[in-house]
Amino acid sequence: MKNQKLPLGFTFSFHCQQTKLDESILVSWTKGFNSHGVEGRDVVSLLRKAIIKRGDFDIDIVSVINDNVGTMMTCGYDDHHCEIGLIVGTGTNACYMEEMRHLELVEGDEGRMCVNMEWGAFGDDGALDDLRTDFDQEIDAGSLNPGKQLFEKMISGMYMGELVRLILVKMAKEDLVFQGHTTPDLVTNGQLQTSFVSAIENDKLVGLVSAEKMLRGLGLDPSVDDCVATQRVCQVVSTRAAHLCAAALAAVLRQIRDNKALLSPLCSLNLSESGDFLALDLGGTNFRVLLVRVRRWKRRSVEMHNKIYAIPQEAMQGTGEELFDHIVHCIADFLEYMGMKGASLPLGFTFSFPCHQSKLDQGILLKWTKGFKATGCEGEDVVTLLKDAIYRKEEFDLDVVALVNDTVGTMMTCGYEDPLCEVGLIVGTGTNVCYMEEMQNMELVDGGEGKMCVNMEWGAFGDHGELDDFSTDFDKAVDEHSANPGKQTYEKMISGMYLGEIVRNVLLEFTTKGLLFRGKLSERLKTRGIFETKFLSQIESDRLALRQVRSILQHLGLTSSTCDDSILVKEVCSVVACRAAQLCGAGLAAVVDKIRQNRNLPELKITVGVDGTLYKLHPHFSNFMHETVRDLAPQCKVTFIQSEDGSGKGAALITAVACRIRDQMGHISTE
Repeated sequence: MKNQKLPLGFTFSFHCQQTKLDESILVSWTKGFNSHGVEGRDVVSLLRKAIIKRGDFDIDIVSVINDNVGTMMTCGYDDHHCEIGLIVGTGTNACYMEEMRHLELVEGDEGRMCVNMEWGAFGDDGALDDLRTDFDQEIDAGSLNPGKQLFEKMISGMYMGELVRLILVKMAKEDLVFQGHTTPDLVTNGQLQTSFVSAIENDKLVGLVSAEKMLRGLGLDPSVDDCVATQRVCQVVSTRAAHLCAAALAAVLRQIRDNKALLSPLCSLNLSESGDFLALDLGGTNFRVLLVRVRRWKRRSVEMHNKIYAIPQEAMQGTGEELFDHIVHCIADFLEYMGMKGASLPLGFTFSFPCHQSKLDQGILLKWTKGFKATGCEGEDVVTLLKDAIYRKEEFDLDVVALVNDTVGTMMTCGYEDPLCEVGLIVGTGTNVCYMEEMQNMELVDGGEGKMCVNMEWGAFGDHGELDDFSTDFDKAVDEHSANPGKQTYEKMISGMYLGEIVRNVLLEFTTKGLLFRGKLSERLKTRGIFETKFLSQIESDRLALRQVRSILQHLGLTSSTCDDSILVKEVCSVVACRAAQLCGAGLAAVVDKIRQNRNLPELKITVGVDGTLYKLHPHFSNFMHETVRDLAPQCKVTFIQSEDGSGKGAALITAVACRIRDQMGHISTE
């Protein structure tokens, strides 16, 4: 390629002042470089002159960048959430993406700019004096640039081996190792390289062998205790370096978070929250009461205890007072079960029904779904209904801090494990989605900075005819006989409460036409709700023989079903479940692609937190849904993670953060 003129990018990993992409003035050499006549000059011009001097090729130097910027761009090509570049090698440095409005030296306040921190020079003004040891000072005094790059000299590979050597020399002089002996090699600068430190720490046994080999190479005759001591010194030096590096990186992350005015509750939770929190998770015929214990700085920082309670049909369809009295009775039972009878705790309430919510601790129930019809609740604040029931019980006092939809709780639960989780999806008895929307797109809320969680209540999509082209006679039959005709159209085509009933209506039609069961209907098959959605999962299980499919049909009174009947029933179940998964995937594809478009990204990397029995238990639903999202949103790389702890944990985490913020605001107002 010698005769081709190619564009060139120059990674130059030293301190520079850079105002143009193709111009960079070297401020000072580091990492042992000391070539004269370079500092204070443009390194791009020096490289161009060297190319001209050589005379046998021509190169167009387009850009000069620092190595941490190059690292961030390399990794950002694969992960668009990469906003920090970190180098920890011969030297150390970091760069990060800063909001333009916070950059005083650059005009304009729109967008972001990469800031090369040159953090190796941190401490040159004395900021690290309390942490620096005699060994650090000795290394600095003997370096090419005394008083400079003090942070780098405590962390990076160029100096770590030398730190270990200096410590061993002092220990030998104090008769702690090597029987008090030193050797010319041991006291010679640079004789112990950082690669030796890595080898010594590699493994307990192998490391001791490496330690002995290295020490003998320095002319010493080490004992086993000498080798153990050397290994321990290496561990202390490298651990300190890692901790210092991590402390600085944590400060950068906090800076990014604060400057974006996007205080992520989950980002700060591990460091700030601690305490016991109750959570309720109400969304179907069963509900959970949870005790969530958040412990600061513990490895397993969130500990959960929970108990599941049934909601009897008479409570679901009786009065609101009866329903909430039953809920409070279950809370009392749980507190007694946990040995906390009479405890007063903050509570997060996961309430998985459509609400109008303008405050964190208030939600007006718009309408019941999923078979609930308790009177006196629609149009009322469900937090007040819960508080009134607690007051009637007169056994304990709970501070209801947060009301959360199950999608939001799921997103927060999964977001605790994966910061890229910005969508919560429920596919169980019902279905719904929430996602993080840019505040600038929120017409009903003041302010244009940051993001807000939007609970879509997407189960109601289609209530105005948008899904008429997809709706079949079987869907219409299910809707007509539901508790809420004309409502939750999308949900009735997708969720677990209705799929079994869709299958039952198809089987009725096929039997009436003589395509199934020799045209003979059983009375049980005529019964609404008799074909449970769990039968779809069982029938479609790849491990289930057709003979076992027949046993399910016999349970439905179809005792004379044939093998052909079983094959056709299995096909009906497959088609209904596949359609549901594809409809759900189409909706989700629209959501994630909207997020991508709103952020003007060519590609979006995002995680969706998912909960719900249909998604988790049906053998093929999740695969069909994932394929649909990939097909319809090809510019979005979507990762799915299941919420193992349910949405109740998310409600408790939100409660924990809300308590901290409330306490802080109270402290500020008091002052």
